[in-house]
Amino acid sequence: MTRLPDAGLASDHWHAYYTPDEVQEVRAASTTTMVVSGHHPLHVRMYRQPDTAPTVVMAHGMLVYGLALIRLQLPFYRAGFNVVQFDIPGMGQSGGPRAGCTTQDIFAAWDTMLSFAAAEFGAPLHAMGVAEDGVTCYYVAANRPQIATISVHTLFEYGDLGGVHWLGKPWKIRMKALGLRLGRAFAPSMTMPATKGIPYEWVFSGPDDDKFIERLQADPLGLHGVQMRFNHSLIKRQRAPVPFEECRTPVQIIGSEANRIWPIEMLRRNHARLGGPKQLVELPGMPQWESNRAFHETYAAHVIDWFHRHPAPLAMEGTT
Repeated sequence: MTRLPDAGLASDHWHAYYTPDEVQEVRAASTTTMVVSGHHPLHVRMYRQPDTAPTVVMAHGMLVYGLALIRLQLPFYRAGFNVVQFDIPGMGQSGGPRAGCTTQDIFAAWDTMLSFAAAEFGAPLHAMGVAEDGVTCYYVAANRPQIATISVHTLFEYGDLGGVHWLGKPWKIRMKALGLRLGRAFAPSMTMPATKGIPYEWVFSGPDDDKFIERLQADPLGLHGVQMRFNHSLIKRQRAPVPFEECRTPVQIIGSEANRIWPIEMLRRNHARLGGPKQLVELPGMPQWESNRAFHETYAAHVIDWFHRHPAPLAMEGTT
């Protein structure tokens, strides 16, 4: 397997998200490679500890990509974890039609990357889903024997109205779902501006995040347009392969109290449904996300604590 310092990245636009010290740290601490999932080459960034260590596997939310989420990766490396971060198909530096892959492609990517991480680093593995990717992470990692713990930023089942709460009232969501279904059938690659799909200012609401949003929207690797097939896959009914009540993998949900995307009440309900060890962390007064270093380090500290509490996979009924 070939490992490169930067995978030949031509643009330094991502440097503007960070301080020079952070840029230097990530360059020194990580290498990159490519892993193929189905027909899609996945860009993978790895932080490798010198000795045997637990491993966290993560992707990213839909509005960002790996290099825009460095501040969430570095705390785990500093805490002694190996880190395997991948860009989901069709986003960031991964291959595939730009924002034109589907949740099925993301499920496949998660499956591929968990198998890759297990082969590369061994057990235990910890899976972390950020923003919308919390759902895809859970769908693939729940009750998987080599997974010690899961930490997610949101948890719902695809097709639940609460999962797309920001779109409006239930009748409006159903009308949009019908429109996306028709679009998926007749013009699957038709693209709509990303800014029309979700209000960026509801996602990034911290101090000076207006500047972060401007940089993100100007980023050549950022999300600019979303294809119908991808949009439809995010809203259509897809039941969780492991119902929440049957999950035995320890699951942590971190909810932001002032989140306008996924209301904390929805997270409380779905947390209550989880059948195994679980934890709900509520960040008081916090929005969905902030781009500053303090927010990322606070968020990561909760996840690291959860991973330390559950260092090894629980024995699964019916598994060997």
